Amino acid sequence: MDADDERLTTPDTMQHYSRPWYSTKTARATLVVGLVVLLVVILAGPRPKVKSELMDDELPAGEGKAAARGAAVAADSASGGGGGGGTAAASASGGTAEVGFYGESLCPDCQHMVRDVLQPLFDNGVAKLMGLTYYAFGNVKNTSDGGFAYQHGPAEGKYNRHILCAQHFHPKQDDWFPYVKCLADKMHSLDRYADKCASDLGWEAADVSACSEGDKGKELEQEAAAATWALRPQKNFVPWIVVNGVAIGADFENLERYVCAVAPAASRPTACYELPPGLAYQGRRRS
Repeated sequence: MDADDERLTTPDTMQHYSRPWYSTKTARATLVVGLVVLLVVILAGPRPKVKSELMDDELPAGEGKAAARGAAVAADSASGGGGGGGTAAASASGGTAEVGFYGESLCPDCQHMVRDVLQPLFDNGVAKLMGLTYYAFGNVKNTSDGGFAYQHGPAEGKYNRHILCAQHFHPKQDDWFPYVKCLADKMHSLDRYADKCASDLGWEAADVSACSEGDKGKELEQEAAAATWALRPQKNFVPWIVVNGVAIGADFENLERYVCAVAPAASRPTACYELPPGLAYQGRRRS
């Protein structure tokens, strides 16, 4: 008989016993071949795609610029060599980060955001890498008569609309941001200085005021409300910053890092390669 079918025997008076199936040479060889084939199939199969929700091309349908869009956390190599995922995606979107700033005209923390976080980006050239939109609405509640109750009182609604109207009349961020900065600087005296903030820029102050108090201002406010209430996740506080669709939460003071990360290496200003002091000494004392 075949050696693979050999049986173990005892004297004629005793019972015959079969070897286990896996003890035969044929079974062992078949098992080894099967494992090898399985390994080859696994290694040759399609690799899973790595999705980055920080990139424009991964945004869900319908979440356009009004929701703002957010930064690739991994920066490309300083050499700017081709093939880097971040560079490729950023180049496809024009190399800019879409930044949504959700805030309020009379909010002290929003004042800090304007003066101490955003203004430096305009000073050091990083602002040219972003498209900034200020959704001036914030922590507003609906009232029973269909109106709005503003966190810091009715004046906040008025100057929220001033900010929205400024962006409507002067859509380039280099034009409207100085006005917002002036409002932040004069936050406690806006009744006296809001018109001057406009006229100092060569604007017709009456145009901004009329827009704020008229139908256009209400329309822009409704749009800002819709954008704010559509945030996912919903904001927990203001200022609330969204970069290419991704909320950065309490890390808003490091906005510069997010903006620099999406930009192609060739377009980054020197400031992108200077580590902010607050990030240079994590977990250890300065020497």
